[in-house]
Amino acid sequence: MKRRGIALAAGALVYALSASALAQSSADWVDVTDPKELRALYSNKTFRGKAGDGSPFVGYYRADGSGLLIWGGQRIPRTWVVKGSQVCITDPKVTNCFAFQRHKNNANDIVAQHVTARWISQFTVEDGVPDF
Repeated sequence: MKRRGIALAAGALVYALSASALAQSSADWVDVTDPKELRALYSNKTFRGKAGDGSPFVGYYRADGSGLLIWGGQRIPRTWVVKGSQVCITDPKVTNCFAFQRHKNNANDIVAQHVTARWISQFTVEDGVPDF
């Protein structure tokens, strides 16, 4: 897997959405900026979706800041930390930071925007994580 592919997966890329598509539906999304809410978003949660190439991924995140991404036949260990109004995820190759929004009608639908590269991804959050 190329480094760029892993960098994109590090952000739990599900669907590539354009900024204009997000802007068209922005009334349906609420910013998640409170550090307590961001910690709750990642604490003992599972993120599920499909990468831009259609391949499924799952990310597991524990309250202690550890995580695991399973994508493309690889198991990629990672850590996460809340920094102000964003979450930064570190894997063996890269650190990526994200800002988040929740859907107004379904709090488990999340949009994440990379804070420097500005790419956007969408995924579903579920309670609980298995042993890893």
